[in-house]
Amino acid sequence: MKPFFSRQSGVALIAALLLMTSIVFILGNIFYRHQINVAQSTLAIHQDQAFLLALSAESWARQLLDDDDKNYDHFQELWAQAIPAMPVDGGMINGCISDLQSKFNLNNFTVGYTTPTDLSTALSGVSSSTAKTWNNLLRYLEMPVFPGRVEAIIDWVDKGAAKIGPDGAELEEYASAIPPRMIADEPMTEPTELASVVGYEIFEVQKLMPWISALPLSLPSSPSSSRSGSSKSPISNSVPVSINVNTASEELLLALGDRYDMQFRDAILMNRPFETLPDLHNQLNLDTGLSIKDIQIRWPESLVNIRSEYFQLYIEVMLGEARIEVRSIIMRRFGTDSVIISRELTTVPASVDKNSTSVLLEKLLAGSNSDKESEDIIDDQQVLPACLMIGA
Repeated sequence: MKPFFSRQSGVALIAALLLMTSIVFILGNIFYRHQINVAQSTLAIHQDQAFLLALSAESWARQLLDDDDKNYDHFQELWAQAIPAMPVDGGMINGCISDLQSKFNLNNFTVGYTTPTDLSTALSGVSSSTAKTWNNLLRYLEMPVFPGRVEAIIDWVDKGAAKIGPDGAELEEYASAIPPRMIADEPMTEPTELASVVGYEIFEVQKLMPWISALPLSLPSSPSSSRSGSSKSPISNSVPVSINVNTASEELLLALGDRYDMQFRDAILMNRPFETLPDLHNQLNLDTGLSIKDIQIRWPESLVNIRSEYFQLYIEVMLGEARIEVRSIIMRRFGTDSVIISRELTTVPASVDKNSTSVLLEKLLAGSNSDKESEDIIDDQQVLPACLMIGA
């Protein structure tokens, strides 16, 4: 039989071990929570700093557009080049500016379509129109074309309760849909809203996204109109947002060309940029054989132009563990400074696979690379085409 004090020593040793284990566990938990708090605080600080850097890049882009010649816009101008990959302390800024008037503005359906006669005239008339161009675009993208395609969009963006035609859709049709939903009865705020319109499937809208936009209605924008001091209200003076043929895609040019699709496309692609509308009209006169008057009627300035007012700025900022993407829509007009009319901020999780831009950051910051190699990488970024090439 063991002595009593030996049994007491064993119990004391076990108690000491349990106490030590508890202390180690508590301290480990405290250190773990401290590390999490430090990481979260660091990430929050980096995100705030990244957002401020994005705002600085946004101001620079606005100044770049303000200094640009507003009479015409094309891909050879400075704004259309990809923003060089600019290293900052602990990260990098990358981005580009794209022309939103190189796309079809869905909100153009709010102008000129108040009665069924307006729509039938637009579809059957000689002139290219918003409705006719939309149907042509769907056709070139191999999507079905039927009357409800146009009528449903008009009913979605107009403020009336009556359908524009028998194939349109108002509140009754949307209330009985599965799932039921309300109709907007106002201009779209983003192009993805098209997926909510009766007759359009999500996969169709995804396919259409590179060619569509949802911009606010435009006002007459020219040096003369900005100095005239017109007293007309913005609503009564609104006009569709025209398509800039200097930056429009081949598919959209074919849709604009209508009966002269190939000739119109080739005349634009082979001879742009055009600095004035008369230059454009003269080239179309040579390629189509139409008179200047017929060209002006068939492709009015409200539909086709050579300058732009709306641009989208894409900025990606990587700072430490933070990575944010900012998409801002910039409106630029004659006689006034450009303004930001919308801004979308996206925080990209750290778990997302690194893209080529992140690889570029590693090359810029790697200690094994020489200064000359880093300069060569930056020079390569300066000559990249804009948003399409960087995947924005």
